[in-house]
Parts: sequence; C-alpha cells; structure tokens
Amino acid sequence: MSSTLALKIILVPALIGGITLAGRRWGQGFAGWLGSFPIVAGPVLFILALENGNAFGAGAARAALAGVAPSMVFYVVYTRLAHRARWPAVVAASLLAWFAIAAALFTAALPLSLAAVLTAAALFAAPRLMPIVSSVDAQRPHPLELPTRMLTGAVVTLFSSELGRLGGSSLSGYAALFPSIGLVVAAFNHARSSAEAAILFLRGMTRGMWSVAAFCLALSFVLEQFSLVVAFALSTLLALVTHAAFRPRG
Repeated sequence: MSSTLALKIILVPALIGGITLAGRRWGQGFAGWLGSFPIVAGPVLFILALENGNAFGAGAARAALAGVAPSMVFYVVYTRLAHRARWPAVVAASLLAWFAIAAALFTAALPLSLAAVLTAAALFAAPRLMPIVSSVDAQRPHPLELPTRMLTGAVVTLFSSELGRLGGSSLSGYAALFPSIGLVVAAFNHARSSAEAAILFLRGMTRGMWSVAAFCLALSFVLEQFSLVVAFALSTLLALVTHAAFRPRG
C-alpha cells in the first residue's frame, strides 16, 4: 500500500467521523465548512511531492486547483436533485457530472491562469445555483451510523486513489480533490435525515472550498521556489486565513 493511500484511508474516515459529530453539535452548515479545509488534499499533495519531487507536487497542485470546479458541479447537481429523487439516484447523477467535468478538464490541460479563473467562477457561482434551506430537524442517530459512515469513507477513498494510481501528477491532483467527504456525508444526511440536511452540508462545504483553492494556487507557485516544508507552511497559512474569512456567520 502506498504512503498516499494509507494516509487517505486514515484521514478521510477520521475526518468524516469528526464532521458527523460536529454536525450534530453545531449544525450541518458549520460541519460542511469545517470539512472543506484541505486537511486531506494537503497531506496527500505533501506526500506526492515528498515521494516524487517538488516539480511533480506542483503539477499535482495545479491539477487539484482545476479539480475544485468538478467538485462544485458535484455539489450543485446533488443539491438541485436532492428534493426530486432518492439518494442513490442523486449520488449517481452527481458522480456522473463530476466524472464528465473532470475528464473534460483533464483532457484540456488548462494552464494555471485559466484554471484559477475557472475555479474562482465555480466557487462564486455554486452557492448561487444551490437551493436555500434554513434549518433541519434533528434526528436521533443510529448506533451504527458513525462507523458505517467512516467505513464507507474508506471504500470511497480506495476508489478515488485508484484513479490517481493510474499515473501522472495531473491525475493524482484530480484524485486528491475527489469529493469523498461531500459524497459520503451528504448521502448519509440525505438517507438518514433529509434532503435539507444534505443541502445545508454541501452549502457549507462550498463556502469553505475557497481555502482549498487558495492552498492549491499558492502551492502551484511556491513549491518550485522554496523547500517542501516552507512551501507547504506558506500555503497552509494562506488556507487558514482564507478559511477563517469564509466562516459561517450567524
């Protein structure tokens, strides 16, 4: 098992567990914002650069920046269909949309400037295309819900990592931004609670994804200019500032 895969299998289920508990305590919108910080993409990109060199890591970061847009499409499609269909059909349609957009962008191989513009446009447009919900009724959790969410997260992680294993920095970057957490948490919220709970969570994730974009953009520039540790420290600092700026209000 590669270091990247092992890290993702540890981080993603753990983060899903933490986000689930945060959602129960502070609401789904806050949980979504919390879960969108690059706590998975960051370590994955770090190990890719550590194992393959800073140039490879910079290429993966550029691809990950472009990979924000397919995630936004996934979130928008899910929220638009959440009231119209049951969760398996919504998940299938959202994944199909993600694969279509990701494949088109991967084939296009956009330069960094266009990827940054596309990402900003997607982040700006996504919340405006999502339905607005105000609150959800709390539901008593099933005892097996939390471990099931975490196990599902591990399975989804194995699938997304298989995409990156096929080779190349670009494919690895898109795999790092596969919407594992959004997929698992939104689907469980939808199935166990309501469409509104899924929508609130994904709206929160959309708000927080600005920090992912800032992290990947910064890393694309500084990783070939500085040492690995310094580049990731600078990019993480920018992500923290950006994430705080987009925190939920009220």
